Amino acid sequence: MFLADMTWQQVAGLDRSTVVVATFGAMEQHGHHLPLETDALIGSELAKRLDQKCGHRLLILPTQWLGLSTHHMSFPGTITASVDSYLSMATDIIGSIAAAGFKKILVINSHGGNVSALDVVLTKCRIQYPAARIVLVTYWNAAAKELAAIRESTEGGMGHACELETSLLLAAEPQVVQQDKLQPDGGWSTSRFLGKDMLSGGPASVSRTFAEISKHGGVGDPRTASAEKGEKFFTAIVDRLSELVAEIESGRIDDFKPVGA
Repeated sequence: MFLADMTWQQVAGLDRSTVVVATFGAMEQHGHHLPLETDALIGSELAKRLDQKCGHRLLILPTQWLGLSTHHMSFPGTITASVDSYLSMATDIIGSIAAAGFKKILVINSHGGNVSALDVVLTKCRIQYPAARIVLVTYWNAAAKELAAIRESTEGGMGHACELETSLLLAAEPQVVQQDKLQPDGGWSTSRFLGKDMLSGGPASVSRTFAEISKHGGVGDPRTASAEKGEKFFTAIVDRLSELVAEIESGRIDDFKPVGA
């Protein structure tokens, strides 16, 4: 079910235990071959496929396209919120649906720059809406093991406008991919403390702009991307997300066992 297509009366009639899906993307540069809307397009497609997988029993909010993209501002066309504005905006979006009485909310993030801010947003919402269970997941983390088994690029090949994102858009919106412009770009730190890839993070982090680590806005190798692989990526991600939905619906997400048991 898509919130934007419904009347307020229809929303009012929904069971408040319905899982609400709020997807957060971005509007930022994605190298030479992918559009600025990449993260929002992927997020929207994931939400749609997840709803289909779950028998259309979810309530899907419109994807938020404005992200925290200050590190991409060297590339024209990027639109970013400030940190404070983003925290307020995301808190208000999630808070609006929690204030309407919905108690189970799944926040799907499709932009790396949003991660730390959304963690703070969940803390704020937890304080303001203690009756709501709000779960945050970044889509590539949800199925990291499965994505690693499908990928063809070597470590460093998945970062931004990479094998993963390009494959997903080739599967979902092939007309927006400029396939004649695919080329590797960017670099990963040689430090043993810093991450090497979307799927292989490190224990430490450094805030950098993309102008510092990339020539034309990408990080990774999109030359290995394909629509067929994109479908496999989508299936792996949606399968894992549907399992997460089931845990939220059943309440298992809040089950604990004693330490040492």
